[in-house]
Amino acid sequence: MPGPFRIVADEASEESGELLFMPDATAADWAKVFSHAERLCITAGLAVLQAGERDRALYLITEGTLAVGELAFFDGGTRSATLEAVTDVEGARLDAEGFERLSAEEPELARTMLLELGRVLAGRLRRASDLIADLRE
Repeated sequence: MPGPFRIVADEASEESGELLFMPDATAADWAKVFSHAERLCITAGLAVLQAGERDRALYLITEGTLAVGELAFFDGGTRSATLEAVTDVEGARLDAEGFERLSAEEPELARTMLLELGRVLAGRLRRASDLIADLRE
């Protein structure tokens, strides 16, 4: 499962470099991450998770199309949307316990993942703030 991964978001263009998650990670880095995650295979049309579910996991998609959210990974809250596989999806589910194990074994890699997730979330927040400012004009 090679990286980097593309974050699918309606509000960003396909050419946007901000959509790449951990573009400098090596194949060895990804192998370490996936060694702490469970393999994920979802058939198109099926829900990966439901809105309101408590699921503190990060979904890393290697094939297929799925809208991915990261907030519950950080705050442990419920999922804000039902995520449905648009196409057949392959990837991995990294839960909080798996991330803790990864952090203990590979602290720099875990730190990089958190910074990358923060960068993606900051970009989304910046776009939302710009949209709100435009609406106020």
